[in-house]
Amino acid sequence: MEYVKTGLTDKHKQLLEYLKSAYLQKLNIDISVEDSTRQGEVQVREGIVVSAHCGLLHGNGAILTLVQMVAPCIKATENVEQVQKTVYFTIQQIERFLGALKNTPASTPPIDEEEILLEAKLLLFQFKYKLAVEKLVSILRCNRFFYPAWLWQSRILTRQDYISKALDEAYRWGNHDQDIWRESRKIRPQLGNSAEPVKRCIFCWSILSNSTSCDHCKAFLVITGQPLPTDLKHEEIKITLSLYEQALQSDKNNSRTAYSLALGNFNLKEYQRALMYLRLAAKLSPQSTLYQKSLSLLLAIVRTHSDSNRYTKTQPAGNSKSYATILMIEDSQTSRKVLSMLFNRLQYTVIEAATGAAALAAAAENKPDLVLLDVMLPDINGHELLPQLRGFKHIDTIPVIMLTGKQNSKDKVLGIQAGISEFVTKPFNPEKLTELVKSYLPPAGNAMSSEAVPQAEALKNIKTSGNIQQPESHAPAVAPDKNHTPTSASSVCEAVQKSPIQKRNGKKSIFVIEDSQTSRKVLSMILGRNGFDIYEAATGQEAIELAHTIQPDLVLLDVMLPDMTGYTILPQLKQVPHFEKLPVIMLTGKRAPSDRMKGMLAGTNEYLTKPFNPEKLLSIIGGYI
Repeated sequence: MEYVKTGLTDKHKQLLEYLKSAYLQKLNIDISVEDSTRQGEVQVREGIVVSAHCGLLHGNGAILTLVQMVAPCIKATENVEQVQKTVYFTIQQIERFLGALKNTPASTPPIDEEEILLEAKLLLFQFKYKLAVEKLVSILRCNRFFYPAWLWQSRILTRQDYISKALDEAYRWGNHDQDIWRESRKIRPQLGNSAEPVKRCIFCWSILSNSTSCDHCKAFLVITGQPLPTDLKHEEIKITLSLYEQALQSDKNNSRTAYSLALGNFNLKEYQRALMYLRLAAKLSPQSTLYQKSLSLLLAIVRTHSDSNRYTKTQPAGNSKSYATILMIEDSQTSRKVLSMLFNRLQYTVIEAATGAAALAAAAENKPDLVLLDVMLPDINGHELLPQLRGFKHIDTIPVIMLTGKQNSKDKVLGIQAGISEFVTKPFNPEKLTELVKSYLPPAGNAMSSEAVPQAEALKNIKTSGNIQQPESHAPAVAPDKNHTPTSASSVCEAVQKSPIQKRNGKKSIFVIEDSQTSRKVLSMILGRNGFDIYEAATGQEAIELAHTIQPDLVLLDVMLPDMTGYTILPQLKQVPHFEKLPVIMLTGKRAPSDRMKGMLAGTNEYLTKPFNPEKLLSIIGGYI
């Protein structure tokens, strides 16, 4: 086979020659490539380059970056394991791309693309667009194939033709990156051929048709007294807000960043946080009439919505006697909902408060027997709130359990100094938490055991036969044996295989593959209450057997299973006809970029790390089914 070598320099040949040799020998190998600045991996099957990754890059951009390495260290190991195809360039095309590049001067020092990209993003969220563009251009001059730089470049640009060209580059090299796919699907329909500048949304980068709101994410771009949209894209705004917060930390005098944070929290109905950031913006730029008018309007809105800041009380259903009262102070609506349901089932009355102000109001009007206190609240720190709560005589001596994601010893010391009784870190075990609460409160009579609570809630609308779960309103897919009820996936499979696969009527179903019983209970509870049917498997083998008998609409897959990894099981699941194009979301405690890359290479659609946000999980699921 002939290869085009015109313009190809010696520094581009080494990995290419290795790949050519593998092609001629039709090898099945994984190639590790490393030099002083980068490292990555290339998968070759039957001599064809199938996939590649290098730092943030994977697919076409990764292989083109790796073949540019100067004098790399190359190691190869034989491997016939199936991997998902992410590279769509042949060796000849790779060679042509490199031959067409202008030679980089030898004196140019290597750069850390990922570090410079982070700097550029911070500058963007500080509205220092010119400096951000300079950073991105410096990356692309050294490596045209570093497609995250093209993506962020496209978000800064305002000319539609330039935006389109930047997206083309991002998509060409980032052909297998889901952020690129989503951005392309979102922005391309909004683009025309005009060279006239356009305005961009500060939360989702969409092209704006008016200056007051975004047609895509539905966010208001000014403080307004109009009703807030019910179809707001919460997750997109929350992700962007986290970047604005990082930008403000590095430039604490940036009033535009503070104002953007105020707008984002206003759209999320986090009025107290919005007020905090808007006051900061007005303080930093006192001459701004926009900030002053917005502040006056927001203060009026906060007063109007003051009733929504008060506490709510939930009691056990029916005529069940309530044995004790819990004051739960937690800003997360999802956490409050789950915990209230948990303790109502145990026949406790729960008083919910989302802010410190609401907690103090609840404490003044009620006599709780125990307090569950989150540390991070929108208007006050839990350590600061507790002494104020202890100021009420009827709360001075009652137990206080602090729930927090902070795990260092300093936070525990602060909690003890403030007067807590127990310190529980998130994510917490529901069974252990309920046992801990019961150790302080009077016994709840014949209330359900803590072990049964999550499962009972998950089964509220779902009947379970072994690991296959059926809706109450439908006949079971398999008539149960009079003398035996299946208790494992394998025994259920034997029964189900005797009859055709049945697709559930009306409701969407989700296949949960997770070895932790507690995690399965919590997921079943969350998904069940949101209208989904659930299938469960605790091991890889159970999952493979069960996959042939069911037709779910989506898969939730843990990475670490007792008998195999999620990276191994996913290609096997994809071989099952109905699972070939099924969306898969990986849930895992593994946060390393290499683990995320393994998940993408195995064929997952999304990669979420634990502890996960239930609202974010439901939002992502809703985007697929």
